[in-house]
Amino acid sequence: MNTDQLKTEEIIARTLNELRITDSKIRQNALTIVKNMNIEYSDSNDYWIFIMKVIISSCESNYHSFSKSELCDLLTIGARGPNKELIKTSVENKVIDNSIFNIYKDIMENFDNSDDILKSKYPKIILNIISIIQKGVDLNGDKINIYGLERYYHKIKNTNIILKDFDIEATAATNLLTKRNEVSRTNTLDFINSLSIITGRDEKDLENLLQKIHEQDYKKVADLCINYNKLQKYSKLLDTKEFRDEVEKELGRKLTDRQLQHATISIRKVKIYLENILDGKFLPHGSHGINHVKHNLEYGYQIMGLIEYRRRKQLNA
Repeated sequence: MNTDQLKTEEIIARTLNELRITDSKIRQNALTIVKNMNIEYSDSNDYWIFIMKVIISSCESNYHSFSKSELCDLLTIGARGPNKELIKTSVENKVIDNSIFNIYKDIMENFDNSDDILKSKYPKIILNIISIIQKGVDLNGDKINIYGLERYYHKIKNTNIILKDFDIEATAATNLLTKRNEVSRTNTLDFINSLSIITGRDEKDLENLLQKIHEQDYKKVADLCINYNKLQKYSKLLDTKEFRDEVEKELGRKLTDRQLQHATISIRKVKIYLENILDGKFLPHGSHGINHVKHNLEYGYQIMGLIEYRRRKQLNA
């Protein structure tokens, strides 16, 4: 491991500690992104924005819902930057301090009453604010004067403006996808071919979409497609006694009626499940920041052994 990578990992670990985010999976996921991106350490603002992107992306990947206090801490740490202090003129610092204070106040007063979509948007809103403070531009590269910082915050919070997706997610996913190609080319083609049959979509389009989804979701899609023959068999046996017999035979154990119901629904909706993952339609909601439809369908596939069971910590906001 080179010096740049070690230093970057130290900064990520320290920042997560300051945010009091202790989930080891979030930390490990962030370190994996850094390793695959091979980014050189720097004192630049661009590097600092990269660090913040990695942390937010990793939290999002692991369904961590930011609390009010964590959002305020995120803004504090992000605005402070890599040098632990604002490096503006005294007048600019005062403007920034006042804007940050008013944003804190808005978060503490209004976050709890926000809908789930807005709550999930908050970390990216905060990152845009950090980018403006550090670089004078938002994540889209639009120049924003710090005197308009508060106005910008309320604009993107209270309108349906779509915030730019983190480039880091797609880039890291691409790098991870390349590493997965250690599996033989034949197996990869079989996997995409099965996915194409299930969804009715072009294989080239599917390859592009697969590069953009999270590592965990990629693994689930791959698991299901590798088990395509079982999916076909179970689909044909739905609503028959043979369905239960065949699943229990494969598993070597009995299923409860509730488990069988979950399994049946999941098989019926496998095409919808895969398409929603590929199209990014499973938006997180609720206090734990998960999508319950997605969660329930995955439980059905896990019951049948079609995807790997991976327990995730759900952190309360």
